[in-house]
Amino acid sequence: MGNIDNNTIIILIGVLVAIIAIIVILIIFNNRKDKLKKEIDSLYVRFNAIKTAPLAFKLTKAQAMAKRNEQMSKSVQEYYTKFEETEKRINEVQDMMDNVDDLFKTRKYKDATNAAKQADEKIKICEEEVKDIDSFLDEFSKRENQQREYASKLKEDYRVVKETINANAKLLSISYNGFMDNLKECEDLFASSEEWMYANDYSQAQAELEEIDNFLESIKKNANAVPKLIKETRGVLPIMLDEANREYSLTKQRCINIDHLEVEEKLKNIETTLKEDLAKLSIANTEGVKDNVTRAKEELNSLTEALNAENRSYKEAKETNDKAYQHIQELEKVENYVRVAYDKDSQRFGLDSLNQALKKQRAEIEKYKEQYADIQEELTSATKPASQILLDAEKLVDVVENDMKQMFSYKTVIDRSNDGENRASTQLTKLQLVVSEVESKIEEYNLPSIADEYSDDLKKSREYIGEIRKMLNEIPIDIDALNSYLDEAIDFIYKFYNNVNNIVGMAIMVENAIVFGNKYRSSYPEIDSELSKAEFQYINGEYTKALKTAISCMETLFPDNADQKILETM
Repeated sequence: MGNIDNNTIIILIGVLVAIIAIIVILIIFNNRKDKLKKEIDSLYVRFNAIKTAPLAFKLTKAQAMAKRNEQMSKSVQEYYTKFEETEKRINEVQDMMDNVDDLFKTRKYKDATNAAKQADEKIKICEEEVKDIDSFLDEFSKRENQQREYASKLKEDYRVVKETINANAKLLSISYNGFMDNLKECEDLFASSEEWMYANDYSQAQAELEEIDNFLESIKKNANAVPKLIKETRGVLPIMLDEANREYSLTKQRCINIDHLEVEEKLKNIETTLKEDLAKLSIANTEGVKDNVTRAKEELNSLTEALNAENRSYKEAKETNDKAYQHIQELEKVENYVRVAYDKDSQRFGLDSLNQALKKQRAEIEKYKEQYADIQEELTSATKPASQILLDAEKLVDVVENDMKQMFSYKTVIDRSNDGENRASTQLTKLQLVVSEVESKIEEYNLPSIADEYSDDLKKSREYIGEIRKMLNEIPIDIDALNSYLDEAIDFIYKFYNNVNNIVGMAIMVENAIVFGNKYRSSYPEIDSELSKAEFQYINGEYTKALKTAISCMETLFPDNADQKILETM
């Protein structure tokens, strides 16, 4: 019993251990099964993620957006090829997953586990490829969003531009309707770009958005420029054209030659360009208008100034030619004067060298008269531009004035010779009278010692007079030598004359002083003594000392008015 019980116990224990082992095995098996099932489910989640990734849709958009960009289109094509390869791998993964399912369902868990590991490796490769492709395609999605943002920004710009143009309709004047047409074109481009975006042709949509952007910038630029350009083309330039036409009409009325200015052609070109620019502005197009306006203003200013210059030149040419004629007449008068003087006094004044000069000048005067007549004819017939005629007239004036200077220099020589001779003759007469007066005074007063002291000076004075008379009779007369000698003679003779007059006057005063003092000689012995001394000095020709002695002794009697008392006796 005891042994049976032990065996039974052992059997029971063995069964129990077996049951426990089976239970443990079942638990382990079930855990592995569940773990495998989770792994498989996880693989399906990852597989479905790569399988359902919208790569095909994104690639289609990317191809549309890159259609007009060769480099970008090439990159998209490379990724499209990569996508196709990835698709093949995904299909392979699909087969592998189906195999895992089959193995799992048939409880071939070990084989299922190995198949799941292989599928996991394949999925990892696909995940990397899908991620890479998706990352590349996301850039296109960003570009799409940026494009839509760009479109929204352009629409806002369009709104602002349209409001600005409407607010400045008066300033835009003739360009307003053109701006409205431009804005309508923008609206059409907006609609077209949206259609392209809807059709997934983002490259074409982008191209039109960029066109809108450029169009709006052009509209803004033109809108800023138009008011000033309208002012220039409809105000400033027409006024300048009118002024140029008026000046042109004036020159034609005066028959002034202005062929070299090509006025009609230039005015016609400016007017044609102005019409074209106004036509451009009417459609809100300012391209080239500013440059045309600037060039037209410069040309009109230049042309008007040139016409003014020709009109001024015409007037100045007439005045200058008249001046030349007056100078020619004056030159002819001076030439006649010099020629007459030459014929009369050429030998007397040594003017023989003027013969050829006068002949040449006569020929020049005739030539100048012809030149004057030619210029008058040119002014009437307008065969040359007035500016050129003015230069000819000024040149004529210059040469005539130069000849006048030469003729006046000859006239000056002649006048100087005549004046020198006349002066010498006149002064000779005066000097003769002066010397005669000196001789008369010396003889009249017969003063002691005067004849001896001044006889040499009187002789020299007569020699001066004789030499001057001789020089006046010489042929030709040396005017320079004559004038120099005459000045020397005048200086000497008049000094001699003054000296004689001074001595005669002083001698008379001495005599009067002695005569006045004689009344007091008997009463004042000292007076008698001083007067005797004065008489002695007088006889010796010491007139200054004698006068001083006589006056000094009289001052003892009349200290305050001795001079006055003596003068009363004269």
